[in-house]
Amino acid sequence: MGVISKIKNTFKNQSTSEVETIGTNPTLEQLESFFHTSIEEISNSKLTSASYYACMQIRCNAIAKLPIKLMQETEKGANKAVDHNLYKLLKKRPNPFTNAHDFLWATEFQRLEHGNSFWVMGNDIKGNITALYLLDSTRVQIIVDNTGILDKKNAVYYLYSDSKKGELLYTSDNIVHFKNFSMDGLKGTSIKKYISDVIANEQYSNKILKDRYKNGLMDPIIVQYIGDLNDAKQQKIKKKFADMGGAKNAGKVVPIPTDFKVEQLETKLVNSQFFQLQGLTTRHIANAFGVKGFQLNDMEKSTYNNIEQQNKAFYSDTLQNTLTTYEQEMDYKLLTEDEQDKEGYYWQFNVDSILRSDLASRTASYVAGINNSYMTIAEVRKKENLSYIEGTDQLIVGNGASIFLKDLGKQYDKGGGNSE
Repeated sequence: MGVISKIKNTFKNQSTSEVETIGTNPTLEQLESFFHTSIEEISNSKLTSASYYACMQIRCNAIAKLPIKLMQETEKGANKAVDHNLYKLLKKRPNPFTNAHDFLWATEFQRLEHGNSFWVMGNDIKGNITALYLLDSTRVQIIVDNTGILDKKNAVYYLYSDSKKGELLYTSDNIVHFKNFSMDGLKGTSIKKYISDVIANEQYSNKILKDRYKNGLMDPIIVQYIGDLNDAKQQKIKKKFADMGGAKNAGKVVPIPTDFKVEQLETKLVNSQFFQLQGLTTRHIANAFGVKGFQLNDMEKSTYNNIEQQNKAFYSDTLQNTLTTYEQEMDYKLLTEDEQDKEGYYWQFNVDSILRSDLASRTASYVAGINNSYMTIAEVRKKENLSYIEGTDQLIVGNGASIFLKDLGKQYDKGGGNSE
């Protein structure tokens, strides 16, 4: 706490050019200029938008369901580093409170929703990483020290406001920081900041439909009344006709007093292109997330034959950049220099589940791999989650009659023995 007090007291006397504090989650009032509307008019939570919610689910599920593996590059090729403590940590349970799927899901959600997500490392006495914890992005401030006040010049610190422990200061070595749409490389920006108007339009359209269903799909009415019409009578008449209408009275006979003349306004949603605009809003939100139309059940331009290609396009256009960000940050922060440079460790997401083709295409690829001697039958069976069969882990050359690579040429030996 003494160090944090020193930071605060010192930073108060510094100009903004020397020390910069970056808030990662501005309040709604601060973002109101982006909304161009009063925050009371629509829901504060952007997740109330059906398209925003669906796109967020798709993006978070896409990351969480991909297994992440710690690999080691050797002279004989790349292998899973199953004996490394970090491999088990991110494959099964990063910390005692959450499993690997939920941990990655929440990480991606905070990265998209708030622009940043932060992991803090839990270390033992020897300095080995024993756990990874996800911080609440709304409680983190990024501090850039340009003058070397604390330890070294041009250092980055993370100030976390814990609800129980108070304010905690972390160096950049203890924080794994994932950013979304970072324009300066130091902090990310949430998606909703730039598409808040589009989301607000969808929320307004949903509110219109909700009100129309609530009123029994009845158009507004005009009531003509002869006589004094002060505010009290206006409210009384409005309440009277509101009680007569609504979904509960749809299709029923509504009695009208003789001194009232009622006319109904005709406001057709089709005439105002309501549904076309609603669909356009959905596509704008999906484009911001990089989500393809077929993933939102928009099959207008999708066929059975091209969905597989669109799924691969979703990986190459949307997920590949995100996965690269994750892998590079984890390589730098979770692995030591010796582990990276000398021992050849690196992180890799398994994208086979996304790029996986249909059975016929996979079979043709496997046959080519086996016949051209760059895959064994055992490797094929492993990819298809089949059990290992003894003797299938050898390369085969197909030249009319398939034989093992190590036995190539023996068919020309006299008597089956040595040619010499």
